[in-house]
Amino acid sequence: MSFLLWRPGSATDGICKILEVEGVEKSFELDDGAPRAAGWPADAHCRMDPDWPKDIALADSLLGASLVVISGRVKKALDEAQLTNVELLPIEIINHKGRVASEDYFILNPTEICDCIDKDASNVEWNDLDPDSICGCDALILDAAAVPETLAVFRLKHWKNQIVIRRELAEKLRAQGLTGLSFLEPEDYMGIG
Repeated sequence: MSFLLWRPGSATDGICKILEVEGVEKSFELDDGAPRAAGWPADAHCRMDPDWPKDIALADSLLGASLVVISGRVKKALDEAQLTNVELLPIEIINHKGRVASEDYFILNPTEICDCIDKDASNVEWNDLDPDSICGCDALILDAAAVPETLAVFRLKHWKNQIVIRRELAEKLRAQGLTGLSFLEPEDYMGIG
């Protein structure tokens, strides 16, 4: 498979875990790929999770928020890849003492939605509350032929909170020694977490 799911950070001792983004109205739109760059608040931030008071180091991708939160180093690599339809929304990371630990972090917000889930092969389970959304599957199977060559990072139609990255780009990011990046084979995903 030529694609991976881009997951929020990795659980590493010493690396901070973060709480959900604050200072952003309608933050639920960040799970749907709605464009948010226009009017993005200057005070958007994520706090370090107080349940992990000794974890204070910063990685290039942080775990905790349901969003993919990346450092300026990852942003630079993505800028060099010249992605289209991807917003990198600036946020601050606030440490356990309430001080700014870094202003060089971004929420990855792909706004392109691609209809490429093989629903039959995945054996999808539809959401009872939102019949146009998937909430689980036996194994997420993507139809590579349905993805335009121009798309390197995008969201899935019917499962918009899932971010997909081309394997080639993910490997380029890994090769740069960026820390905390977490990617998952789509067929290993069933909708948990």
